[in-house]
Amino acid sequence: MKHGKSFLSEKYYSLLLSGTLSTLVVAAMLMTDSVVAGLALGEDAVAAISLVAPVYTLAAFFGGMISIGVPILYSRAMAAFDKEHADRCFGFGLLMAAAVGLVLYLTAAAFGDAYLRFYGSTAAVYEAAKPYFFWYRFTILLLPMNFLLTDIVLADGDEGLSLAANVSQLAANIALSAALAGPFGIAGIGVGSLAGTGLAILISLLHFFRPGSSLRPRIFASREMLREVSRLSIVDAGAYLFLACFTAAMNRFVISAFGPEKLILASVMLFVKEFQLVFDGIGEAITPLMSIYLGEGSYPGAEECWRLADRTALAEGLAATLAVLFLAPLVARIYGIRDGAVFTCAVEGMRLTALGLTALSLLYLLSAYYLILDKITMSFVICALRDLVFAVPLAVGLGRAFGVYGMFAGVALSPALAWLAVCVYVRVRYGRENWPLLLAEKEKLNACAFFEFPAEPEKIVQVRDAVGDFLKARGTDAGTVFRTTLLVEELFMLIREKNAGRRTPHAECSVLIRDDGVQLILKDDGVLYALTDGDGAVDSFARYAVDELIAHMTSQRLYLKTMSYNRSSVLIKKA
Repeated sequence: MKHGKSFLSEKYYSLLLSGTLSTLVVAAMLMTDSVVAGLALGEDAVAAISLVAPVYTLAAFFGGMISIGVPILYSRAMAAFDKEHADRCFGFGLLMAAAVGLVLYLTAAAFGDAYLRFYGSTAAVYEAAKPYFFWYRFTILLLPMNFLLTDIVLADGDEGLSLAANVSQLAANIALSAALAGPFGIAGIGVGSLAGTGLAILISLLHFFRPGSSLRPRIFASREMLREVSRLSIVDAGAYLFLACFTAAMNRFVISAFGPEKLILASVMLFVKEFQLVFDGIGEAITPLMSIYLGEGSYPGAEECWRLADRTALAEGLAATLAVLFLAPLVARIYGIRDGAVFTCAVEGMRLTALGLTALSLLYLLSAYYLILDKITMSFVICALRDLVFAVPLAVGLGRAFGVYGMFAGVALSPALAWLAVCVYVRVRYGRENWPLLLAEKEKLNACAFFEFPAEPEKIVQVRDAVGDFLKARGTDAGTVFRTTLLVEELFMLIREKNAGRRTPHAECSVLIRDDGVQLILKDDGVLYALTDGDGAVDSFARYAVDELIAHMTSQRLYLKTMSYNRSSVLIKKA
């Protein structure tokens, strides 16, 4: 039951904005660095940043190995109303983020120069890459902690602050890099990236002082949790690993096949490929929501969340394609490409590569969703097919056969082939009815109704009646139907009372038929209030009525502030 904007859609789009910017920052850090380098320093500086790009995305992989899995475990613990375990998950993440950052820094310091020499670039590009890489060592020291804090703040429902941290990081990077590039050259661009990352960490820490925060870390070390976090993180973090491998392979291939002076073509290809990281924001938005709905057994809620995400994936893919098609000549000019033939090749190459972005967007959504279902191997294989297994062989093979344009065409073609392979596999392995959500069997065993509505009296009455019809149609006895519908009405009327004088809150109700009764799970985005807390102050007749009904009609009542909204559950005893 939907009436325009809903609790789920409001929360989803809010999380989407913050999650998209969070994932975009990784790409934007290099995009903006390349843009500033092209405008201020020229083509060799852009090529130098392309050499360092695989190191940064590799560091993002290791950072993501912590920051992605920890919020998932945290959200699952909160879904199970287990706050103590949620605190341990966060404390474990803090400990590991600090350790991983230190190891990354020491490795970069020890082997950085050998890495830069590996490519065999021109002397000018190598000399430009050294000072930039020097400062990037400190950026990757802070990167895992930055990833963890922005993602855990997002998972805790403070998408506004997570958004502010990401925007501030990007803004500081652009402003300082542009200001310092003139007097300090490419080293100034590296300092700008470092300063932006540090600022984002400081802003994320403000969440701990907000009244809506549920984050209370308990420092905790566990091999078992490390394995679980790594298992959950490997898929999304693998996107950075595969992108690092792809970039390194293309850098090397372009230099060996077309000459070191054509390395800028790898840079423009990387510009388009970095667009794909924005698609992971959809996965970040649905992960906490899907984890909760699936954990509750509210499969209609999960399906509605998927519909929102699927439409977003198509829209973002098409928008990214159109943006690159239009911006390609501008990017080539900004990157300082002056040779006419190389300029034309770069523009047409970017436009060819952009044709694969919509399929990439859909693949990102699939891999994120199957990760939530604990289909770890399937998700990891999707990432590998998407970014490496098809892309590199097609780019190299078609590049050797048809030249530069063949290389770009191979990159464009690979996502569509990967999506087709995944679609065929799922339909053959699990059946057509299970594409793509894999929920057909679970839905047959689960009796659940899902309602979204504004907490207004007439809508509450409509939901009450719809709940009664749902229960009667499934053979629930009259006494249980009466108690359930009465409690639905009284609970949501209390929510409305608590928000009097404010905007009407969006509300949501899942009704699940269990062996021992009927479970109601209620959510709303109004004032934070423990709806089912029988020990709370009785400050109105509605509060008194709800307390009495819960005390006499239910065998279980729970409340847990989740993602900064109210979430309550009661189990109505069978007659």
